[in-house]
Amino acid sequence: MLSAQDFKGVYGILPTPATDGADRWDATDTVDLDETARLTEKLIADGCSGLLALGTTGECATLTGDEFEAFADCLLSTVGKRVPVLVGATTLGTHETVRRLRFLRDRGADGTMLGLPMWQPCSEQQAVKFYASISEAFPDMAIMVYANPHAFRFSFPVSFWGAVAEAAPTVTSAKFANPASYLECLAASRSKINFLPIDSMALAFAQQSPDAMTASWATAACMGPQPCVALMKAIDAKDFDLARDITKDIAWANETFIPGGNVEEFGKFNLQLEKIRFQESGYCRPGPIRPPYDIVPDEYAEGARECGRRWSEMVKKYTSTGVRQ
Repeated sequence: MLSAQDFKGVYGILPTPATDGADRWDATDTVDLDETARLTEKLIADGCSGLLALGTTGECATLTGDEFEAFADCLLSTVGKRVPVLVGATTLGTHETVRRLRFLRDRGADGTMLGLPMWQPCSEQQAVKFYASISEAFPDMAIMVYANPHAFRFSFPVSFWGAVAEAAPTVTSAKFANPASYLECLAASRSKINFLPIDSMALAFAQQSPDAMTASWATAACMGPQPCVALMKAIDAKDFDLARDITKDIAWANETFIPGGNVEEFGKFNLQLEKIRFQESGYCRPGPIRPPYDIVPDEYAEGARECGRRWSEMVKKYTSTGVRQ
């Protein structure tokens, strides 16, 4: 099982590529399996150390059960254990999550990126018990806590990390985005959990704890992971001057991505804007957005397209070895 110390480099987050017409209410079998396999191979070849799938960007919430299984089977069989893969299984309740995780375990997933049931927000005690139950059910599968307060209506406080590290031993990582509480959460978990930041925050985390920050996550990888890989290599080499330059480039590319810089507003259009910028970059073919999230204001979409165009320039600038061209 993946331990906290096993997470290294860039974990690219995949969309679930969609076939033409997937945005219709009567669409069925919407997963583009050929593009899934092609993108998976490309991300590995271009330097991703691991892959994450079926979260928000992966449209986990809008896939049917059959589509979930078709995508996961294609992804995992394509990877063939070459890099670690953590596949999302977030649902509205523990029983359905367990059912999905049985499928993923049997297909060879290394672990799961798992958020909380959110129809009714969880208390801290409920949240800890949820992860403890999954840990008991699947003692050989690593859990990456999907710590998104906006999506799951739970603040993931410092006290939660201490409790979940004790109650759920297979929780060994977290998809995390709060540099202000990073050191407190790391200490609360007694370093049993690797808190992976988004690429744009990786340097800020590394400057706080250079030895603990060993991996990052990146939806931007699906526009080309080269800048993210270059950043993590610079951080690993403790070349913080180079890491600072790459971080500035990433900030420039993302300048138009968050509508008005408003994270709350972005949360209403997260997956749409991700797929739009992926498409514009030319790196992958994410396909149509599945309903009901297939609506996005034109000005927001244009901001995402500009991000995709800028990122494609960055891919030309950085190679997967971290050396500038």
